[in-house]
Amino acid sequence: METSSPCPVDAVLKLLAGPWTTHVLWVLQTQGALRFGALKRAIPGISSRLLTERLRRLASAGFVAREMVPSVPPQVTYRLTERGRRLGEVLAQLQPIVSEWEAQAASEVEAPLGLP
Repeated sequence: METSSPCPVDAVLKLLAGPWTTHVLWVLQTQGALRFGALKRAIPGISSRLLTERLRRLASAGFVAREMVPSVPPQVTYRLTERGRRLGEVLAQLQPIVSEWEAQAASEVEAPLGLP
């Protein structure tokens, strides 16, 4: 993972900003190791090409491990590495903030102009 920015977290945030990236991490964190087909089914709407690209980028950054069992067809399983699990813990800490913001947005829709 390259770090050309003076901000030390830029490289990670740029990686996570890619489409579906956090969703892939979340599924692997909540469901554990999965084969490609099961992972694709767990993320409705993602194309095989994009899932492959996301998995390769996450693997090259050390967040996901790809394990292949030689068979016909080959059995490939993806799982979070220790680095990926640690990142997942940090991302999980955002959930209370996101829930709070969603609740605020919902109350703003219900009470426009700040009226109760």
